[in-house]
Amino acid sequence: MALGRSHDFINMIALPICLYYIPKDFYLPFALGYTFGTFFLSPDLDLPHSKPSKRWKGLRLIWRPYQLFSKHRGLSHIPLIGSLIRMSYLFFILTFLYFVLLGLSSRYAPHIEKLLLLFDPFEVLSSIAQREETFYFALGVILSELFHIVLDLLSTLLKRFKIF
Repeated sequence: MALGRSHDFINMIALPICLYYIPKDFYLPFALGYTFGTFFLSPDLDLPHSKPSKRWKGLRLIWRPYQLFSKHRGLSHIPLIGSLIRMSYLFFILTFLYFVLLGLSSRYAPHIEKLLLLFDPFEVLSSIAQREETFYFALGVILSELFHIVLDLLSTLLKRFKIF
């Protein structure tokens, strides 16, 4: 298995190569998704002490349930599926926190509750999902995951044959 430093380095080296194939109008959303995928939504989030987990600092607690139910190199390391699971999990956690905040505000801060009710997380997700920029952001996350997995496979293969 490659070290986190290797994943970050190889992924960032590959970014300009990927950008060559992306329409110029979508460089920014792709690069943001790719970078976010490399540093924060890595397949190694299933390990509590991995670099991507530590990068979440105090918020890394939100990934604890994910880590408890996800075996390392299990579903998290299947291209496309792993990215979709992590992005869905993050949306689920954010939505759950929204509803917790909504419940607490209804009891302790009714004036904030009215403000929170103006926000519908499902409507926001629907609106975001329909944008072309979202496709390129997600593509960036998925490609960063793909490079991560390929590097893991190559590293394992080289170690198995004692080349590395």
